[in-house]
Amino acid sequence: MKKGKDIKEKLTGTQLILMAMTKAPGNCITVDELIEKTGLPRDRIILYLSRFAKKGIISRHWRHLKSGKVREYCLKYKDQLI
Repeated sequence: MKKGKDIKEKLTGTQLILMAMTKAPGNCITVDELIEKTGLPRDRIILYLSRFAKKGIISRHWRHLKSGKVREYCLKYKDQLI
């Protein structure tokens, strides 16, 4: 368990977020899921996601749940980036 923690400490916030997004089903994830998987604070995650969206790396969608709708962030595929 200690090795996993050491790896997370060495990775940057960008790397942690992108790694969590690639492992998520459909490459889509919510902010709350990112907080849980990366351990980064909410404001920092939102900052990174805004920068990714501005660069065109991710897209934003709404995930409709029984309890309401939640903002979802999805990695774009290679063919969508061009």
